[in-house]
Amino acid sequence: MNKTKEISGKIVCGEDIISGTIIFENIIKDLKSAKDKNYTNYIIPGFIDLHCHGGNGYDSMEGLQSIKKISEYHLSHGTTTLYPTTVTAKLEDTLEALKGLNNYLNLNKEISNIDGIHLEGPFINPNKMGAQPPFAQLPSYSFIKTLIKEAPIKIMTLAPEIKGGLELIDFLIKNDIKPQIGHSLADYNCCILALEKGVKSFTHLYNAMSGFQHRKPGVVAAAFSKAKYAEIICDLIHVNKEMIKLAFKNIDKLYSITDSISASGMPDGKYKVGTYEVYKKNGVVKLNEDTLGGSIVTMDKAFNNLIEIGFSIQEAVKMTSTNAARYLDRKDIGHISKEAKANLLVLDSKLNLIEIYLNGNLIS
Repeated sequence: MNKTKEISGKIVCGEDIISGTIIFENIIKDLKSAKDKNYTNYIIPGFIDLHCHGGNGYDSMEGLQSIKKISEYHLSHGTTTLYPTTVTAKLEDTLEALKGLNNYLNLNKEISNIDGIHLEGPFINPNKMGAQPPFAQLPSYSFIKTLIKEAPIKIMTLAPEIKGGLELIDFLIKNDIKPQIGHSLADYNCCILALEKGVKSFTHLYNAMSGFQHRKPGVVAAAFSKAKYAEIICDLIHVNKEMIKLAFKNIDKLYSITDSISASGMPDGKYKVGTYEVYKKNGVVKLNEDTLGGSIVTMDKAFNNLIEIGFSIQEAVKMTSTNAARYLDRKDIGHISKEAKANLLVLDSKLNLIEIYLNGNLIS
């Protein structure tokens, strides 16, 4: 059992910011108000990243040791709940990646920030691949059943318009996997059918999907019209700041993801995304001249980007933690209250990250 600890500061609790002290072990035991104190530090819930391919030179497809390094790297940037994400690949390559992920989880279940796995593909539209390797395929139940046996898959990105895509949604929901629309050229009506079947979120909103056209409304239009949740990359490269604000106004529980790749935290040069080589130069990763090759943002940077473009601290916390927790149907993360996990971040007066607590443990 963790020793009882206390931290004090301006505590962000939903819409409120309260001066006080948090008393915690592995979970939060109590909160004590101290209205007369003039703290300069802020305390917010740990970041939740539901879409992450790598970082610090390591790729999520590369096995146990890579997963360990990715986990540690993103934890050092405040991500206390992380969903490593696979790329579109052959069955044998995806299977090997999942074995590495599962081995890591089995060895580190009590101390890891990894909470589940996100499969991005392979059941996506081959004409909207983005930087995904060229292994898109039609839905195969033997493929997905093999993977389900191997590791705790919680989210899967798919294109509902491909043959068998809508039927796949039913199968995923029955197996407690959240289907998301992404890498898709679906029209508006197809997306609405998918939402009616139980899809609740969209993968990296705006990117690799049919856009917002007034005569041919597609995926983005459906998200704006009917979605409660959607991912968005807040690196200010993948999505313009005004489009982030527009999405926030239209989608009740929009949440930030990194979609970061191995190049995150690394110098300029060549890096891998699955079987592809991408190139990082001056903070931007590209597959070719016209196609972005992934993100290098971390969740603490995404948080500060949101503040920089005009979001309040409370809104930025929702975008980087609370809304993702709601999407996962989790009541123990994404907020600061009694009985919640003690996944806590301490920020200085300029909102720089200075302390990270995972399950009540101070991360050095």
